[in-house]
Amino acid sequence: MGLISGVTTDVARGYTTTLITPNRVSDSIIESITAKELPASVVVISPEARARLLQARDEPISAEQQEKNLKALAELKSSDQGPSVNLGYALFNDPNTSWDASTLSPLLSMTADNTQSAMDDFAAALHQVLIEGQVGRGQYDNSDTAEAMALTLTQSKLHTLIDKYVSGSHQQQATHIADQMINIKVAIRTSAMLSGAQDTLTLAMRYGTRDMQDSARDNLKAFENGTARPQVELNGMMKAMNSGSDIDSVFSTFASIIRATPNPGNAAQSSIDTALKQLDIYRQQWQAFTEKYAS
Repeated sequence: MGLISGVTTDVARGYTTTLITPNRVSDSIIESITAKELPASVVVISPEARARLLQARDEPISAEQQEKNLKALAELKSSDQGPSVNLGYALFNDPNTSWDASTLSPLLSMTADNTQSAMDDFAAALHQVLIEGQVGRGQYDNSDTAEAMALTLTQSKLHTLIDKYVSGSHQQQATHIADQMINIKVAIRTSAMLSGAQDTLTLAMRYGTRDMQDSARDNLKAFENGTARPQVELNGMMKAMNSGSDIDSVFSTFASIIRATPNPGNAAQSSIDTALKQLDIYRQQWQAFTEKYAS
């Protein structure tokens, strides 16, 4: 051993037992299977342990074990974070529902069951309701009467989904969002009809007879007062739906409102018949909807 600088040989000898001698490059061991010389720092696995590792690698995982592993992984994920809104939902990507979906999207984060599957089901249900309530997609009738039925039924269906999927503490907020969406649709509808009545009066004043002018003027005044036929129909249908009556009575009221359409000389009979056919479609859709979601 050499001397430590500034320390005598006798003193240095006193420290020789505490100094750590590092492994030399020449330190090695012999691997039992290949007989290769390995550095001492390499961990050597015994033949028995190696055999067990190879068996575990080659042995296929049973379907039952795979299912357990997937379930455990899903539970671990759920414990770390709640469900997330999937922007790939048809609700957001269907051009017929994407606009309304932007209004209703906050409802998804109010899902009572804090699981991804519950949120996915809720999104699919909202998409179905919005598709069935699309104005202009009626099988038989796309009149303002069919629009009134669609708006009324859509609002009620949204209330049903909120009862089923949204937590109690958020149901009032969710219902307000849904109702606000319907109110905006009704306001847009009323504005469009009012504008149409004004245009009709303008044309009548330029090119029509006095009787045509008087009729157009009365029609515009009725829209301004909220007493025009399309407005009365919508109000009557919504009142029937919100009355608490059984659904058969509600649809019966819808039919009575349709049949009450002014029909001088049977001029409106074709429109009445197609509206009643569309009512049957809405009845079938309602029955399928309640069987699936009203529980």
